[in-house]
Amino acid sequence: MASTTTPAAPLRQPLLSSTPPPPHRHDQNLTGGDMYDTARNSRNLQWSDIIVAPYPLRLTGFVMLPIVIVLISISAYATSAYVANLQWKGKPPCRKSPGAFAILNSKASPSLTAIIWSGVSKGEKLLHDAWLYRLDRPMNSRWIRIPHDDLASHHHLSMPQPRTKSSIATFGDSFAVMFGGDPNLQPPLEGVFFDDTWIITERKDKLVKTFHWYQVNTTVKPKKRRAHAATITRDAKNRSVASYWLYGGRNESGGVFRDVWQLPLELDDEDNILIDANSSIINANWRCVYGCNDTAVAGWELIDVWKWWKDRDEPIPRKGHSLTSSSSKNAPAAAFILAFGRLNNWMYMNDIWQFVPAADGDSGGTWQLISALDFLPNKTSDLNGHPMPRDHHAAFRKDDTLYFFGGRGGLNQSHDLYGPLGDLWKFNLTTSNWKCGNESTAGPAARWLPGADKYGNGRFVVFGGESYDEKKLNDLWEFDMESSTWQLRSSSTC
Repeated sequence: MASTTTPAAPLRQPLLSSTPPPPHRHDQNLTGGDMYDTARNSRNLQWSDIIVAPYPLRLTGFVMLPIVIVLISISAYATSAYVANLQWKGKPPCRKSPGAFAILNSKASPSLTAIIWSGVSKGEKLLHDAWLYRLDRPMNSRWIRIPHDDLASHHHLSMPQPRTKSSIATFGDSFAVMFGGDPNLQPPLEGVFFDDTWIITERKDKLVKTFHWYQVNTTVKPKKRRAHAATITRDAKNRSVASYWLYGGRNESGGVFRDVWQLPLELDDEDNILIDANSSIINANWRCVYGCNDTAVAGWELIDVWKWWKDRDEPIPRKGHSLTSSSSKNAPAAAFILAFGRLNNWMYMNDIWQFVPAADGDSGGTWQLISALDFLPNKTSDLNGHPMPRDHHAAFRKDDTLYFFGGRGGLNQSHDLYGPLGDLWKFNLTTSNWKCGNESTAGPAARWLPGADKYGNGRFVVFGGESYDEKKLNDLWEFDMESSTWQLRSSSTC
């Protein structure tokens, strides 16, 4: 009689049942019906069918699970922050007249960053984007695209609307102030220009460095306008105050302003703008300093500019001009220097003026002529060695020298024949002498309405603009004032 063998007991019993599990069939030759039965029965598994891991292994799993979840969460947050805030591929679309262009620096982790925001695209459409250009990164990884809303304050979603022909000015490399501008581009223009004031400055988050807009809350402010100009200077008596100065521009009906406005701003010990940590609003008070009660000059109509020029000790009202900070060495009381611009389609200008506010801090001030206007020149010889009249150029100052690049200009008082310029001019504030060019390297193509800003005490950057045949650009150039050399930092893809 054949002996029978009793099957061996399982090595371990399931925790949820004392009944041993059925024998495994993985090593058996299953027929089609067996496979069907196995799949069908698998939907009715009992707790007793489950072989549970030994206790130490299960304990390790329970301990490691929270750690894994935390690591995954950290990785997901870091990845999303990097992808959402630092989309670094590509270049900004080609554009003219960025709503804001400023070079800012972080004192905590020094890194020069150019901010490009909004502007006008190839199809004369208003752009709704924001880009960073890192001057301290390798050439192939400097462009950073950031979502437009990421420039909003992290406390509130306050953001300026996209625009063009606003005024933007930086204080050192700590912050920049923007006022007004045009969001519409096409008629009708009534009621569409801006009269809001915004400050953009650097904020340090845990993972990435970000920039945010903060709106300035003020009860009194300049009238709505575009094509005005601004600059920022430090108060000569109170070093903890900086002033944002604004002059000129045009209104929605074509009138051109001649008023001067001042916005005092409080600084901390590191020359940063004072900001309430729990708010996205900065409280400050605009005040009108000059030409406060006058209506805008009808820029589109023929006015007696000859009489104005001869009889009044102030500039002809204008738009598309530039403001730079004054030279403290030659004029310590002066607030800013005004240059170039135009009144209307036939009156372009190439003069330079200096504004000196009232010494007692009250409203009022005086204009001082620095370089006389070449009145309606018809040919090059009429310029007397001066630059061609122009508007929408770039202007900077280093010590006692003013630098002017590009713009739109021409001769013969024919706006239709005027075009983009690519020349660089220098004006010495001490000798009152003009000098053209003398760059030792090739420079940017002719353009007007570029984004431009200065950093340090000897370099300025020019971005984009419009060249011939209304071609928009997106290249970025840097000029070294010490060596008079241009350097291409990012080529155009337009």
